[in-house]
Amino acid sequence: MKVKGERFSLHFNLYANIAMRNVLVLMIAILVCTLVGCSQSYHWTKSHPAYHKAPYGELAVAGVQDAFVLTRTSWFAKRLDFGDSTQIKSTEFCAQIMLDELRGGYSKLNVLSEKVLAGFPEESQKLDDRIFMKGKLPEQGVVVKDSAGKVPPEILLIHEVIVGTDLKREDYFDYALIHNESQEKSVVQNISAIVSYTLWDNLKQRPLFSAVDEIQHPIVKFSLQDLELLVRASVRQIRSNLYTGVNK
Repeated sequence: MKVKGERFSLHFNLYANIAMRNVLVLMIAILVCTLVGCSQSYHWTKSHPAYHKAPYGELAVAGVQDAFVLTRTSWFAKRLDFGDSTQIKSTEFCAQIMLDELRGGYSKLNVLSEKVLAGFPEESQKLDDRIFMKGKLPEQGVVVKDSAGKVPPEILLIHEVIVGTDLKREDYFDYALIHNESQEKSVVQNISAIVSYTLWDNLKQRPLFSAVDEIQHPIVKFSLQDLELLVRASVRQIRSNLYTGVNK
């Protein structure tokens, strides 16, 4: 009986030590996560199984003129010569640069009227467990036509382009974080663009490819040229994603 008792005590102490060690490891992990920060991993793009070929040569686009939103308007107003019209003139400037850059990437760019999407409902698309993007999408059974009455097979829908300083896309699209108040930094390192868009199958009315991009443009002394470079980089990122998102 004494031997059995000693064995029981030995096993109990062994299990207790293992349990204490596991608790200690867990506490250390929590402490490290708190001090260093545990970053959430996201998927920012989503491809339809039928997406097998990226647009090449010809592209229809909609939504650009109304997509841009400028945050920290006062910061930009102090550095741009737009006066009280900083929001309007900056977004108009950005929209024009985006169209210019798109024209440079496609031999034929078909810019659809903003009225095309005006009557369509705003839909939500899930890119990841906590990532949802909203944007107007054509209704099922409705084929979008251009001004000449032709039907583009695919349409790049630009939902929103948020322009600001040191922006993070998770603050706008992670539903667990969107209600948190973001603090404006006194020292600005980058101007940023958060771009949400969908490549729409106009013939079968379905999203072929959807994404939210984050573009950071480092600045030393901000000028209008920095804003132009940011928008051009955004378009290059869109085109790159359209190619890499193809299901091969």
